Amino acid sequence: MLNLYDADGKIQFEKDREAAHQYFREHVNQNTVFFHDVDEKLDYLIKENYYEREVLDQYSRNYVKSLLDRAYAKKFRFPTFLGAFKYYTSYTLKTFDGKRYLERFEDRVCMVALTLAAGDTGLAEKLVDEIIDGRFQPATPTFPELGQKATGRASFVFFVENRRLHGVHRTLHQLGAAAVQARRRSCVAAQQYS
Repeated sequence: MLNLYDADGKIQFEKDREAAHQYFREHVNQNTVFFHDVDEKLDYLIKENYYEREVLDQYSRNYVKSLLDRAYAKKFRFPTFLGAFKYYTSYTLKTFDGKRYLERFEDRVCMVALTLAAGDTGLAEKLVDEIIDGRFQPATPTFPELGQKATGRASFVFFVENRRLHGVHRTLHQLGAAAVQARRRSCVAAQQYS
């Protein structure tokens, strides 16, 4: 329907939003692992080796929960079916068999922010805001891999929307420093295990 004009000769953008909504209702919601609360979810993801304990241990549990609340309070919705489909097929954390989803977009954003901020709560909050508001997007494979236990080495490449930078330059400077520290930690860990 998106490719067909309506009676007034206009593109039917609302059909794309309807398709995204239907995708969630009929696929994503039914295939997402249910947790009773954030503590149960985090404990499970750490215990079952989905999330890196070291990332979360840099913050108090209450802070992690407040960051997730901040992300969810933004009420993010995928504006297009293709965006939602791409995220859930390529980026979100899935069960090891690949059949069920363990994260929502907000969870992924928070894990990326917590990893990149390396203990800096102010930077983590800025990153959550910038990513969810669409002004800053870490590139693949950074976005889908950060904070996950069983991944390759993260690549620190980022895309920034040029039109609205709202202090992103300072955030990127902090982020660059965090990336250098993360790379150093990863090299030290590799030397310890070799």
